[in-house]
Amino acid sequence: MSHARSDALGAWRGFLGLIKRPGLKALYGPPQSFKTSLALACLEAQRGKAAYIGLGKHALCRRTDSGVDFFQALNFREAVDLLLEFMSEGQRDWKIIVYDGFGSECVPLYCGMRERSVTQAALLVVSALKFIATKLSASVVVVTTETRRGRPLFYSVLSKRVERFVRISRGEDFVRASILTPQLLEEHVYLIPLDFIRGHQGGCVSTR
Repeated sequence: MSHARSDALGAWRGFLGLIKRPGLKALYGPPQSFKTSLALACLEAQRGKAAYIGLGKHALCRRTDSGVDFFQALNFREAVDLLLEFMSEGQRDWKIIVYDGFGSECVPLYCGMRERSVTQAALLVVSALKFIATKLSASVVVVTTETRRGRPLFYSVLSKRVERFVRISRGEDFVRASILTPQLLEEHVYLIPLDFIRGHQGGCVSTR
């Protein structure tokens, strides 16, 4: 094995180790930065005992050969109903849960609600995810987009419950994963080759 390949494999294993630690994390970045692809790669590396919740456009994601349990929520009510179900039912054996598209269920609420009410709705979702992470002793990864200010969507809400942020940016042949504190201070950086996750890009197909 070449030195470069060994370093890349070490970075990937290190990143996976961090993602697998129990607790609530938020993964964010600009569009087309391989956020969903990276999240799916982490789930499939778990080899079972993993779940994916897709919101908005991500509700159409499903890979039948992955060993991952897939769920979908097309709006805020469906998302809350699903989370309440997970909170109240018996013990699951999931070790990693990805909640992909956070914010897409809350932004439409601005059409009929005040900003404070929308923020409270987003906090309800994040608090439910935190509860699930604690109940299952699992890693729950919230995937969201980056705003023009360079922060995650609904950062003021996420920062109240999230233990670590992961900012994703795309290089020419790698993905840069910056591990950040709740105050968005950088602690560590992993450079993950695109070859490690490219197979998961576009891996979501419509179930309709």
